[in-house]
Amino acid sequence: MRILFILDQSGIWQLDKNGNISHYVQVSSVSATMSLSGKHLLVTSSETLRKYRHGFIWTSSPAEVRLPVGLSTMNWHALEVDDGKVIVAHAQTARFHQVSRVGQNQLNRTNVDVLSYGREVGGSNDQLSSPVYLALEPKHGHIFVADRDNRRVVVLDCNFSRVLMISLSELPAGCHPNRLCYVEERSELIVGMSDGLVIGYKFRR
Repeated sequence: MRILFILDQSGIWQLDKNGNISHYVQVSSVSATMSLSGKHLLVTSSETLRKYRHGFIWTSSPAEVRLPVGLSTMNWHALEVDDGKVIVAHAQTARFHQVSRVGQNQLNRTNVDVLSYGREVGGSNDQLSSPVYLALEPKHGHIFVADRDNRRVVVLDCNFSRVLMISLSELPAGCHPNRLCYVEERSELIVGMSDGLVIGYKFRR
């Protein structure tokens, strides 16, 4: 489509390849992040996840992704993957920060927590502290997690087992990972930091 989608606090805008900008959809609540899949824009606010299908201007009733009861008290970011499941970075309670894969129960069509990574807030190998952003490497299903307060990026495989941890502790104090973008054509992870610094990591395998 060659369209850039822009999220602000009142709506989503689209910028086409000719430089024309138009209002894509108005949002009713303050939203934190947005992600793009093959079919949908997935917009994350602290309390809800909403899907907007590409190509429909002024969608008035987006589909809401209902998370399992008790799963989340605050959402940071979410991704929709090819099989229709949603990966969401969230706080289950103030003490538990996790990344979860949410799928649909085929018997009653309710959403269930399929897989998760993380437990009590902390800095050990199986803990997260403010996992604010996600990126997906689609070929093998690896998930990149911006583990903000631990100043690192955690890499999970498709089964939510940790395979790599990229430490950013050598950067200046107060510099935390805030945004991630995986560029499939170059096998490169772009990390946006809280102080405006942008770092690229090249993966050779």
